[in-house]
Amino acid sequence: MRETLKDLLTRLTPLVPPEELKKRLTRLQGLMGEKGIPSALLFHPPDIYYLGGTKQEGFLFLPQKGEPLLLIQKYPARAQVESPWQVIPFRSMKELSQHISLEDKTATEMDLIPYARLQRLSKLFNKREWEDISPLIRECKAVKTLWEIETLRKAGKLVVHGYLKAREFLREGITELELAAKVFLEMRLLGHEDGETMRNGRMDGFMGHILSGYSAAFPSYMNAPLNGIGLSPSSPTGPSRKKIKPGEMVVMDFFATHMGYLTDMTRTFCIAPIPEKMGDAYRFLTEIHLYLRENLKPGKNALDIYNGVLKIAQGSPYRDHFMGYGDYRVNFIGHGVGTEIDEYPFIARGLEMELKENMVVAVEPKFLFPGEGAVGLENTYLITSEGAESLTPAPEELWEKRG
Repeated sequence: MRETLKDLLTRLTPLVPPEELKKRLTRLQGLMGEKGIPSALLFHPPDIYYLGGTKQEGFLFLPQKGEPLLLIQKYPARAQVESPWQVIPFRSMKELSQHISLEDKTATEMDLIPYARLQRLSKLFNKREWEDISPLIRECKAVKTLWEIETLRKAGKLVVHGYLKAREFLREGITELELAAKVFLEMRLLGHEDGETMRNGRMDGFMGHILSGYSAAFPSYMNAPLNGIGLSPSSPTGPSRKKIKPGEMVVMDFFATHMGYLTDMTRTFCIAPIPEKMGDAYRFLTEIHLYLRENLKPGKNALDIYNGVLKIAQGSPYRDHFMGYGDYRVNFIGHGVGTEIDEYPFIARGLEMELKENMVVAVEPKFLFPGEGAVGLENTYLITSEGAESLTPAPEELWEKRG
């Protein structure tokens, strides 16, 4: 007997529980009520997935009260299996006005929508002004549910596995690219989904960093301390064909994704010997993480955490190399993670943000030395009333391979 599409999908892929989606919907609709937004039309795939449980191509129409509608161009039948909400197929944007009407104060994701699409929608629905619903969506996403936390734990196990495999595969002469590819394959075979998404920024084909020696301190376009050389001007970040040598620090900065949820982790290791300077710099990173575990608590101000970390870094002889060097320093040390890699909260210079229980934040202190290398230690932390709990519990020592 031939399987139905529903039987096939539910056998091979897990679904987001309907009750989970309903919790998120209720929370966002409450915020819409507070802001006086009667409806919203969403198009950003991570937002549609967050509220609808599917990433099929289309729109999600969200009223302030009642159930949303999924208007799906491709593939409606799959969306009907993946989402508990009503699915309406359509072939052309011209058909949208046949199924929904938009009030004068309708919102959309104004931080992301292309101008041409906004103009087309405005003409279709005879609208001139749009509200921005993205801040409300990001506020909702910032505090994780128990289901999201467990999903992130599973993602954390994937990246821990990848790191332990990287230590196994490390050998003199292996290229950064080969080592990264081996690790990536191991994680994929366990279910790592890839597809990292940044709401405001570029992550072109990003698979994660494995960088060695001078490559780890090589600057490029990403708003992150580590960039790497990459493979070409078209892919100017990430692992390169550089061969790994003894005495060079190897920095692994990888994401892992499960059910669309991302964890972020950095570990540093090498083929012996560890350079004295790098070992000394790494001690300050472990001190920073001790501070984070004690201070990442509900009610704390993210800016105070940033300043506390900065105080530790500035007390080191390597203060001018913290989170970059010269003109290539970044002004953050932490970012929220979830369905996107740049969710709330941010732990950054000048940014005040109250930390709340069950927020999840990746904190990534690093020291970079141009022409020499880098050391980094990053965990994805769950904020609890007792302090930070690591969702990426890989060994944290500065590891060296001998023999």
